[in-house]
Amino acid sequence: MIEIELPERQRLILKEIVDRYIRLREPVSSRMILEDYGLRVSSATVRNDMNDLEAAGYIEKPYASSGRVPTTKGYRFFVDWLLDLSELTKKERLEVAEAYEVHCLEIRETMRQTAFLLGNITGYTGFVIPPQMEETRLDRVVLLRMDARLFLMVLISDIGVVEHRLVPLQEDLAQEEIAQITQIIDSTLHGVTLSAIRELTLKENPDGWHERPVRQALLLLGRLLERRSQKHLFYEGLLNLVDDLQEVDSERSLEQFTGLIHAVQDEAAFTDAIRGARGDRRGPVAFVGDPALPGLEGYSVVTCDYRPHAGALGVIGPLWMDYGRVLSATTYIAHRLETLLVSSCTQSSER
Repeated sequence: MIEIELPERQRLILKEIVDRYIRLREPVSSRMILEDYGLRVSSATVRNDMNDLEAAGYIEKPYASSGRVPTTKGYRFFVDWLLDLSELTKKERLEVAEAYEVHCLEIRETMRQTAFLLGNITGYTGFVIPPQMEETRLDRVVLLRMDARLFLMVLISDIGVVEHRLVPLQEDLAQEEIAQITQIIDSTLHGVTLSAIRELTLKENPDGWHERPVRQALLLLGRLLERRSQKHLFYEGLLNLVDDLQEVDSERSLEQFTGLIHAVQDEAAFTDAIRGARGDRRGPVAFVGDPALPGLEGYSVVTCDYRPHAGALGVIGPLWMDYGRVLSATTYIAHRLETLLVSSCTQSSER
């Protein structure tokens, strides 16, 4: 179906309807448009334009005698038209910056903190898809003896701490063997992708890894990388959506919210859906009631990518979310997170 471009006045009226509904959450009448926005046209002209917008599917009446509310199509138009992003306040920017001062090299904690910030600042649900860890490159490992046969192993990649885990061994290792293991890993596998290292650990007799300490090093890495085989998703603020949805239709709200919970709990499917919907696009992208995101058809999702290694973050909210604020928050936090990770890469490469 070919969309006909709306006349400029209808575009303005539609923008004002969506903007007012987002702010006040009540149907919008032609009188409200004239009183609040001071358009220099007659009430009849505004009503005719609203009728045209309704016929085109951008707005609708919740009931016969009411004003209009935006449809999914109307929200999509508003998002596409919203080019100037609202700015986060100085206090909020400081909150984001300060949050990253703690555990800035711990990838999991950084992802959780980022999801919390997105949810807290926007008032909706924030989520973070971590970088594609298989493409990150090993920087070094730290191996600490906790007991006779129990070690804490920390895996540090080019973007920071990827994994840490207590690793039991079947036999005792002397302190010089521990030092040798660490030296072998750092010198031999520095700069190698985690996916290539995992493939190496799965081989029965990899070339050059025959000596006992060397095999122990590979065994330790293999155990540590087992936890990196699954995709991970971090999200915060699901309950932020409950109050908004209950205002519309309790039965439909429960169905939508249940679908959302199932969607985020299936981390692999959610991650694949977001990455597939974004494709190769950079910067913020908005999906308004998009059927390409199973379980999120009744929501708006604003996402933004960050580098390195193709991570993504975003916000899930109702169709009437404050798009300007959400776009600003996701864009700013994505840039801040990217700067942090790239800085970590630079520091790792310089060591």
